[in-house]
Amino acid sequence: MSNINDLENQLIVTIKSLESEYQSSNDKVIFSYIEKYKDLLNSIRSGLNQDDVKKKSRIILNCARGYMEVSSNYQKSFLNEMGKTEKIIKNL
Repeated sequence: MSNINDLENQLIVTIKSLESEYQSSNDKVIFSYIEKYKDLLNSIRSGLNQDDVKKKSRIILNCARGYMEVSSNYQKSFLNEMGKTEKIIKNL
């Protein structure tokens, strides 16, 4: 079972990966994901309890799948990190 610390650490990794992709692509969709992930990370850091983190984290579930539905390149490293984040969320 995952915990909030696992999620916080993975969010940091995912945000870095998304920011790297955004720098090279300037994709507005990627930017919107960065904002969502940062918002969740800031909520965790502000001391939000686990139940509220679970509720708030629902907004980023399936973002990786959504991106793959509109993109022809499934080999992006940020997609792997997003998938890891979603797996942690599902196991909270």
